[in-house]
Amino acid sequence: MNKIIILHNEIQNNTQDELDVLEQCKLVSTACQELGFEVITMSVGNDIYQDILKVKEQNPDAVFNLVEAAFGKGELLYIVPSVLNALKIPYTGVPLDSLFITTGKVLAKKMMRLNNIPTADFFSIEEINRLQSSKTYIVKPIWEEASVGIDIDSVFTIHETKKVEKITHLSPSHYFIEEFIDGREFNVSILAGHDGPEVLPPAEMIFSSYFDNKPKIVGYKAKWDEASEEYKQTYRDFGTIDRNDHLKNEIVSVCRQCWTAFNLHGYVRVDMRIDKNNNIYVLEINGNPCISPDSGFVAAIHHAGYSNKIMIERILSDLN
Repeated sequence: MNKIIILHNEIQNNTQDELDVLEQCKLVSTACQELGFEVITMSVGNDIYQDILKVKEQNPDAVFNLVEAAFGKGELLYIVPSVLNALKIPYTGVPLDSLFITTGKVLAKKMMRLNNIPTADFFSIEEINRLQSSKTYIVKPIWEEASVGIDIDSVFTIHETKKVEKITHLSPSHYFIEEFIDGREFNVSILAGHDGPEVLPPAEMIFSSYFDNKPKIVGYKAKWDEASEEYKQTYRDFGTIDRNDHLKNEIVSVCRQCWTAFNLHGYVRVDMRIDKNNNIYVLEINGNPCISPDSGFVAAIHHAGYSNKIMIERILSDLN
């Protein structure tokens, strides 16, 4: 392997979650150069087919796929791998079928149920009459990533009539309802390896006392808005379950189930909640998660004792 093309989506909206891909490009480019590859960075815009034909003309050994949206929409991120696949251009990360399934949260949860992977109960917007008065719920976008569209007001009970009324008017094609698991939240990164996927040390999301009377969720502000209290009062911590071997083993087992059931490749992050009885609930599977220097995935890589160079080398060893 000699030539790597790093492919990302054109920046269109200049939001922080969109601009973050440029930091990912820098990290990947540096690591690929350290590995001795010729590196070219290219982007895809609204003329996806022509842009990828330009990639094909370069005759790369592989494309490092950092595309997070198409036509400015995160729900269309699988389109670029589809074209790469059709043109028989090898690319990194989650394959197109798996990317489509995991990007659609409802479809992913149905797959989890079929494969006995624990996940919270979920409902369409049109099934709001099935919600129980004793439980708490959260309304989520079906297709968006990076916590887009999620904030504290997304959490509700059926007694909150104003929220319920607003939710009933949401599009059932773009939103769904999930039972809110009031417990601990973990982000678990998985990296491809020569002997199969390696589940990296789980990172627990820690919520300060600021959240004592608020739902403990990592919404858009907590992820991206550095000036917000949600961001300042939320942080990740490794090693919080080091003394609980049973729970650690359960987390590893569930993550391996996800990798196999969804035919995952390269690198993935599994977000999960754990209730007071240590029951695990997978919230979602994030294919090709953010690998900017300050991301959770890279933090897990470093906590496990690996360098960025090793991370990129192992991702490149598991091409589609």
